[in-house]
Amino acid sequence: MTGPAVVFAGVAHSHPFADAANLRDRGARIAGVWDADDGQRRDGFSARFAAEPHATLEGLLDTGPDLVIATPRTPRAPAVVAACAAAGVPVFVNKTIAATEEALASLDAAAAAGARFGTSSVLRFAPAVAAFAALLDGSRVRAVDVTAQHDIAGFLTPERAWQDDPASGGGTLLSIGVHAVDLVDAVLPLDRGRAVLEGAIVVDARGSAGAVPTRSEAVAVVRADTAEGIPLTLTISGVPGPDRYALRVVTDGGLLELALGDGDDLGYAGLADALLATTRGASLPAPWRRSAAGYRLLLDAAVTIRTRREVAA
Repeated sequence: MTGPAVVFAGVAHSHPFADAANLRDRGARIAGVWDADDGQRRDGFSARFAAEPHATLEGLLDTGPDLVIATPRTPRAPAVVAACAAAGVPVFVNKTIAATEEALASLDAAAAAGARFGTSSVLRFAPAVAAFAALLDGSRVRAVDVTAQHDIAGFLTPERAWQDDPASGGGTLLSIGVHAVDLVDAVLPLDRGRAVLEGAIVVDARGSAGAVPTRSEAVAVVRADTAEGIPLTLTISGVPGPDRYALRVVTDGGLLELALGDGDDLGYAGLADALLATTRGASLPAPWRRSAAGYRLLLDAAVTIRTRREVAA
């Protein structure tokens, strides 16, 4: 196969398997894979996609790929970005890329130094999200209410418990919350070149464990104001039940709503198209400057929620 060479730095959850299948279907060559935490998972990926397994990230990058797709366990993401920057290879990181302020600062520094990386929820690439953004184009937005529901039962299994750890994967608030903030960023227009969440301030944030035995929040509600004064309400939940991602936007022209769930096109194909375009010279999708604003909002909310919990204990 003579298509672009794409390698995978980490296969920590299901997304890289979907990415590889979609990219292969579009003519890309899945050239290699590395994972520092789960050799069995790496080898399964290797066998499925005929991707050369590598014992080190350096060995993977030495093959000279056209693009890296990174899905390591969250604490490793900044180091992967730094290694790709040193090798001069663009990298797209599947969520979640940061769960601590230290990781956020490291990624900010990498971006300032010229590292080429992007990161996003796959929902940004869903056709219905793009169509909804087109409906909002030119509207005066007054308020936004977004819900991101994804059952976290999978996070509570031994092999994925790192995702439920607030200091490791970020817990529900970060891992599911990325869907919420990326939906807001995807549908609201840039203001003078600035992403809508840049400068957003958390007004209040509350979380609860619910009936699910989790180390993080099972449910979180975050209220924030954008720098332009648009009130946001983010409901982030990992309770049992089907996935649901919904937006309600109040504009001067009326109320607009969008809902996506199981069975809908959630953006995996669109992401693959955007990534392939990168190998042909297009800009990386969801550059860090835009994604960082959402992570900063979620981390501010996490401090509020988790400090309150510690005081109550």
